[in-house]
Parts: sequence; C-alpha cells; structure tokens
Amino acid sequence: MVYPAKFKQLYQLISALDKFQTREKNTIRLSKLATFLQISEEDLNEILELVFRFQHLFNSVFKEYYLFKKWKNNKTCLVLKLKSEVKNLNNTEPKEIEINQDQVKVLNDIVYYFQHISIGKGFDIKQPTTEFSKKVKELKRAHPQFFEYRGNGLVYPSKLAIEAGKLISFHNKSKKLITKLEVEKYLIQLV
Repeated sequence: MVYPAKFKQLYQLISALDKFQTREKNTIRLSKLATFLQISEEDLNEILELVFRFQHLFNSVFKEYYLFKKWKNNKTCLVLKLKSEVKNLNNTEPKEIEINQDQVKVLNDIVYYFQHISIGKGFDIKQPTTEFSKKVKELKRAHPQFFEYRGNGLVYPSKLAIEAGKLISFHNKSKKLITKLEVEKYLIQLV
C-alpha cells in the first residue's frame, strides 16, 4: 500500500505521466522521477504499482464514461456520465443536487424570511427552539451548499440558496410545476 506517499506526490506523478504520453519514444528514469517527487524509489515503486494495477480498469470501465461526484439522497456519490453528454470535464465538484418537495418549501421559506422578514439576519441552529429553526438545521445537514458561515455563530443562506429561492418563488407564483432548476453552475433536481 502507498502509505508514505502524499496525495500531492501522486498527483504530480500522474501529471508527469500525462506529459509523458506525448513523448512515447522517450524514457523516464525512476531515480530522476523519485528525486523530482522528493520520495524514495521504494515509495515511487509502490505508487507505480497502483498506477499499473488500475490503468486497465480506467481504460475498460470508463471507456465511454466520465466519473463525477453528485449529491444524491443527502450524500455525495460517484456517478458515471456518457462522454457525449459532458460539456466541461474540469468540473469535479458535485454540481447536481437532488432535493425533495419538503426541502424545496423550507428553502423557499428560508430565503423569503432572510430577504423580507428578518432582513439580512442569520439563523441560530446550535440550539433550535422553534420548528422553523429545526427545519433550517435539517436542511443544512442535508444540503450544506445552501448555507454559509460569517463568523458570528449564525448560518446564512448562500448565494446559491438565494438564487434558487428566487426561482422557486417565481415558479410558485406562476403555478408552474418545478422538476429542475438551473442556478449558476448547479442543476437542482426535484425528486
């Protein structure tokens, strides 16, 4: 196993191998690579063993797919997407969020309360005393990307939450059925 090696060194090795693919007739001396990565040759061999072991897996399993993170059932999961459907490969953060109807109502209430009733004030969820603050705490636990801290012990709706809340409010006023929302770089799907 590769316990002594750091993730930064693994990433540097993969980056070096990525550059190496354009120079297929050249060779890389392991001693020189180990010096560059600032690890011993033994550790380098262990890392290379992982690379050799999994290169076949990546070629065969992910031949037509890319691997991404996705928010699903209140957890971050790995999903496969067809290469033909992927527009931006640099996106590794979970940008798809699944949210249920009850959570949509709570999100809408939070944004409305934040913008119109208690203008600009955050929510105290450390000791939730009201039913509303309990719902805020539950939504924050399920979808932390909708909240941010500002250093005073309170949580505030994030820019993503505010924009999503505005879209939800718009759809509610127009009585349109919401199945998905596109906010910034996120796709919010209602399940």
